[in-house]
Amino acid sequence: MKKLLAFLCSIMMIFALVGCGGGDKKADNGAAHKEKLVIGTDADINNLNLQKQQDSVNNIILKNTHQTLVFFNNGSQGKERFVPGLATDWKFTDDTHILMHLRKDVYFNDGKKTPMTADDVKFTLDMAMTNVVKSALAGYVQSKVIDPHTIEIEIKTYNNEFVQSLASLPLAIQSKKAYDDGVKDPWYIGTGPYKFDKWVQGEYCRLTKVKDYWGNNLKADDNYAPGVAEIIEFRPIIEASSRVMALQAGEIDVCINPPISDLKFLKDDKNVTVYEQPGTRLFYFAFNVEQKPWDNKKLRQAVATAIDKKAVLDAALNGKGTMQKTILNRGLWGFYDDMKGYDFDLARAKALMAEAGYANGGITTTLTYANGAPYEQIATVIQANLAQIGITVKLEPMEQAALKTKCKDGKQQLFLWRWNEDSKVDFVYRDLFYTGSGSNYHHFADKKADAMIDAVATEKDQDKRLKTGIALQEYLVDECPQVPLYIANLVIAYNKNLKGQYFYGGGNHVWAHAYVAK
Repeated sequence: MKKLLAFLCSIMMIFALVGCGGGDKKADNGAAHKEKLVIGTDADINNLNLQKQQDSVNNIILKNTHQTLVFFNNGSQGKERFVPGLATDWKFTDDTHILMHLRKDVYFNDGKKTPMTADDVKFTLDMAMTNVVKSALAGYVQSKVIDPHTIEIEIKTYNNEFVQSLASLPLAIQSKKAYDDGVKDPWYIGTGPYKFDKWVQGEYCRLTKVKDYWGNNLKADDNYAPGVAEIIEFRPIIEASSRVMALQAGEIDVCINPPISDLKFLKDDKNVTVYEQPGTRLFYFAFNVEQKPWDNKKLRQAVATAIDKKAVLDAALNGKGTMQKTILNRGLWGFYDDMKGYDFDLARAKALMAEAGYANGGITTTLTYANGAPYEQIATVIQANLAQIGITVKLEPMEQAALKTKCKDGKQQLFLWRWNEDSKVDFVYRDLFYTGSGSNYHHFADKKADAMIDAVATEKDQDKRLKTGIALQEYLVDECPQVPLYIANLVIAYNKNLKGQYFYGGGNHVWAHAYVAK
């Protein structure tokens, strides 16, 4: 337990908001800076309608244009992790009602200074329950507008993490008036320091600074402080080496997820900074437990014991990550990694194969995964590992969208996936393992697990809650619907003059206050 508490106190290391500069524009602190900040992403932008998407690359863009009731600051500068955003405060008046007060100075970036009120909050939350993001608002019943800046939210049962849910970017507050007035693409209108300018799919998405932003008088260390760069542009450059070349050529200012093989050259470049910190994104190998023979727990455990996680980590990231046993992302409440788990042990793996009824192996199966790194490297290592216990693995790479569809439909056998969550344990337990969840690609259905997941969400006694959370992790590791492989370090490369960056271990960075000094 001491180990757990020490870990929770120390794991999250991020940059604080900083600023200085030099160039062709002036920052609020008087420093000059480049007019445009260009960020090279490793994934294509696919949907900018907040409540009809859940992809990280979209959310990173939308963080600049939209704002949430609660702000998740990842514990930077010793602050509480969940702090007031568009809401100034909140309290449970009983187990199922939350009274929330709103800032009175906020207006939308619609060119009309339309005030944000409780009607917009109710509209946003009600609309979320009809869209794909409704899982982020699990337990929501209804909202009641008390006055323009006070709202009462009703939930089905007490939930330890419901308020934290309101920090989820897809629940950022939208303008009811924009929808009522029939504005084209009303979801583009937010309250953030930037607004949409142009999106050319596959090429770039450009945001421009809101000149009359409601928060222009906020101090620089405020989470909703004004932007600095006049333009922020996101450019998808999927091929990793092309992203690196674009950074070194000055075409982009930030290279997301540079390939590990290129880090030496980037570190030798006097114009580039390479930054690394512990991450939160978990990469894992998993089973569709509805598909035979993977409904056999002993067989799953045998496979888990046959996987050489160190070899996987070395092949995928040249060791730049942390192996782990549990299914929970590091840094989350209740993280526990002291169970026995499945260390690489071929003798134990073969013994488990015999217990499962496959002493001589003889299994042929398919491993499905997304194209490219690091999945290709992971798949190759696992293919070789499983061959040693008599399992022949056919590799099936595909586009990520096709992979998600196949996994959701339950047509895969084995698969590789990753999950990033840095704020709520329920977004791991419930989304990945709860019976019937749309993200439960394991197709794992277990009443005991469901009951413990519900208890972690609703138990008020935090000591009992923690014990249940640890027991749940031990149970899921034993049931083995997935094999956690490693947590990838955050590695990012950028122009040496980048200032004001705010990094998160899982990649959900805030760029609204960043700029490049010349």
